[in-house]
Amino acid sequence: MDLLIFWDSGAPAGLELPVMRMISVLLDVPARVCGNPLIMNGYVGSRRQTDASVLLDSIGVFKQRQDIRNHVLVVTGNDIFSAGATSLFGLARPSAGAAVVSTARFSNEFYGKDGNEEDLIDRTVKESAHEVGHLLGLDHCMTPECIMHNPLTLDDLDRKKRWFCPVCKNILDSARIMNSLF
Repeated sequence: MDLLIFWDSGAPAGLELPVMRMISVLLDVPARVCGNPLIMNGYVGSRRQTDASVLLDSIGVFKQRQDIRNHVLVVTGNDIFSAGATSLFGLARPSAGAAVVSTARFSNEFYGKDGNEEDLIDRTVKESAHEVGHLLGLDHCMTPECIMHNPLTLDDLDRKKRWFCPVCKNILDSARIMNSLF
């Protein structure tokens, strides 16, 4: 099953292919980048953020209407939040096969530092792989360097490596074997 990456017009332009290739290699899944066909529902003007849960609802409805069975990852430049969290890097809904990642807080400029495209790509890849990992059946991991560790801060995200710890890798490999049987 392919991973469809809907790259929103607000996400950093020109990073689509390197991010897609790195995610595909890291997760060992075929991936394709598409323009974002979704209407980006869930914007809350008073917060200047998008409600990630509403956006995931939109992805689920779109997938159902278009009979899309592939997992869908939306990469957006919109800052996102959900109930109980003032901001998020990403959110996944495994039951819908849908995930969203926001690049709004990935740029060094957001924190008053000099821009660095390599940092932006690295953060986008790690958070995207993390959210797609949830779609593939993985939970959060306690190993700080594992892709599946829950990053609460940018430092947490930067500390992570582009790899799965042995426990998460084993679960991921087992899930692939089970899916190939059906």
